[in-house]
Amino acid sequence: MGTFGIDLGTTYSCISTLDRNGNPEIIKNQADNTDTLASVVFFENENNIVVGEAAKERIETDGDRVVDCIKRQIGKPDAKSYTYFGKTYNPTDISSLILRRIKQMAEEQGYSVDDVVITCPAYFGFEELEETRKAGMLAGMNVLSVIAEPTAAALSYCARQFQEERTIMVYDLGGGTFDVTILKMSMDTNSEGQEVQKVKVVTTGGDDLLGGKDWDDRLVEYVTNACCTENGISLDEMDTETHQLIRSRVENAKKKLTNLEETSVKININNSMTKVKITREEFENLTADLVQKTMSYVEKTIQDAGNIPIDTVLLVGGSSFMPMIKNAVEQRFPGIVQFEDPNHAVAKGAAVYSTILVEASKAESSDGQPKAPSEAGAMSILNPIEVVDRTPRSFGPGVLDENGEYIIDNLIKINSEMPVDETRSYYAPKDNMPCVELRAFENMSVNDRVTPCINMEGNEQYSDPADKVKCIGTLHIDLPAGTKKGTEFKVTFKVENREIYIEAVNVSTGEPFSTKIQIGTDIDVENSVVNQVAISAE
Repeated sequence: MGTFGIDLGTTYSCISTLDRNGNPEIIKNQADNTDTLASVVFFENENNIVVGEAAKERIETDGDRVVDCIKRQIGKPDAKSYTYFGKTYNPTDISSLILRRIKQMAEEQGYSVDDVVITCPAYFGFEELEETRKAGMLAGMNVLSVIAEPTAAALSYCARQFQEERTIMVYDLGGGTFDVTILKMSMDTNSEGQEVQKVKVVTTGGDDLLGGKDWDDRLVEYVTNACCTENGISLDEMDTETHQLIRSRVENAKKKLTNLEETSVKININNSMTKVKITREEFENLTADLVQKTMSYVEKTIQDAGNIPIDTVLLVGGSSFMPMIKNAVEQRFPGIVQFEDPNHAVAKGAAVYSTILVEASKAESSDGQPKAPSEAGAMSILNPIEVVDRTPRSFGPGVLDENGEYIIDNLIKINSEMPVDETRSYYAPKDNMPCVELRAFENMSVNDRVTPCINMEGNEQYSDPADKVKCIGTLHIDLPAGTKKGTEFKVTFKVENREIYIEAVNVSTGEPFSTKIQIGTDIDVENSVVNQVAISAE
């Protein structure tokens, strides 16, 4: 048995554990003789679901039964569902199939995959985090935590070459997501008076809908248009199989352009072979705006961090192999850019973190036995590392302001150091209320308040779309008969280990109400809309 880290990627995934010397190692995919597993699922029939490269190869011939890039949909409100052979799968279900295959892949080699840490983009919100955690549970894993991918990559680096008082920027361009995170390495003294290494997230930025797939899409469009022009056909006249074949060939061509100045894609259209030449220069011109978009996130993140000097830049994520990426980052940060095992750093760092969590659980146990994880014999890390993360969103309740308008009162701001908790008093706006349904919201706003929050009639969001307002749960509060207008409630929001807890106390009775926010909480908008706004800000 052991602890494991899993990089659940948009296009490829991998799993890592610690060897006998406490060093992270990747568990190979023996079926494909690679270090990764293609994050692609093929529903061959009702009894056989294929995951990996064999599934990816079927995109060309059976694309209607193949699901890929599912990470871009997990936890999203507009996510698709897929029905095959009478059974419907949501993105969490699809992700669990990928994780189950990763687990099986390791167990075929003698490992027992129980305690795991799964990684996610730093910009994932609460629902995306919880659905990722749920996918691991559906795959039969004990998910210790879900950690941000750049933080995991930094852990992989720090576990090998920790340097005191060093500021690191992680530029992580994966297949479907982009993150940029600034972290500080330092030595600190823990509560027991021992010196420990600390990795502290300073700030993070990025886009969970920007990644290598977008570069692929540009090249696919270029090749498709060239094929149509040469053969005198329109896009509508090109069959689905040819579109899928172009996408498959383009991915290989993109990889070749990492080392070659030019390559070509050959496509058979109507029994005529079409050859499309692609130069690296053309590819870079087609995608220059995407590169600039990542660098804009870099500049904003540095600005958010107070323009602190960067000592080391780590390039991670499979898409960082593209020369245009390395050149852009090196131009901005000359002499301090390092390739940090781009395909494996995230999984390795997650394996380090999973062991940290297990060992911390042992240390906190009064009887010397682990409290929660099932693992009893994880390898020790010679130099334990303390991780200090930050909240990926702002969080707060929906309340009535002094003008009677429904708003979000952001108790916890985005990029707050975790664990964090904030308490504020609110007041009943009228007499004899039987109950209150206190809604909890997440958003991307840095403001104290988000207003107007939503249209209470139809639950339609009216706030700035950039704020990404989302209701993530509710806390039901029963009130005693005769509750007076102005009755005080103390409301606490707490975020710890990327999990959210809310508590409300009726000050007049001392009665507490609390919950850990769970995805899928039923919210009856029609019947509880009045009570949901029934706490007023002072």
